Amino acid sequence: MARYYTNLPMATFRKLEKIALEASISLQNRGDIACRWNDDEDFPEIAITSIQGMLEAAYRLGKEDGEKLGWMEA
Repeated sequence: MARYYTNLPMATFRKLEKIALEASISLQNRGDIACRWNDDEDFPEIAITSIQGMLEAAYRLGKEDGEKLGWMEA
């Protein structure tokens, strides 16, 4: 059974998972980012450009959430 280890609200985690799946073909083929306790499945090869795209999208998501909550200037 897949396990998710996170302190994030599940809605936020799902948004981040969506970002990862959209940025990486290997993660799309895997179907999720849950831990499966299998090295072949838990350590996929991911292109640096995919990681960069994930980080940028996650940053934008955090910035948008912060703006909604009034933590940051718009």
